[in-house]
Amino acid sequence: MSLYLFACLILIIAPICTLIHELGHACGAKLAKADRIKLNLGIGKGHWTIAMNNLELTLRSIYFIGGVTESEREIPYKKSEIIWITFFGPMFNGVAATIIYIIYEVNPNSLLQLLFWFNVWMAVVNMIPFKIKGKQTDGFAILRLICRE
Repeated sequence: MSLYLFACLILIIAPICTLIHELGHACGAKLAKADRIKLNLGIGKGHWTIAMNNLELTLRSIYFIGGVTESEREIPYKKSEIIWITFFGPMFNGVAATIIYIIYEVNPNSLLQLLFWFNVWMAVVNMIPFKIKGKQTDGFAILRLICRE
């Protein structure tokens, strides 16, 4: 892989795929009628924030490392609603990968190929249930919720 593609992967592709993933969680929360949704892209100090209705999106200084979406509602979520909100993140990556694959078939290029594979990776890996150093995948969270009485 060229240095150019590697830089694109780290600085552009990964953040776009993370944003797609977190927008999935935000969409799931919106469908569950969340009162407030906060989407953070990256880590560090918040440099840019936009708020629309009950959604607040913050781009942090180190924008290419991770993301998190938090939502809340006055009436507590049901277990099934939390499962759907959690599932929507990987599902959005899967849908994005499918759309990107169709576009790639018409116009093949390295950036679309990276975008496709990173979305596939995020969809699949996030559904595998595991936890490392306090960080858990969406699959782990879903499994925990299903197994909880």
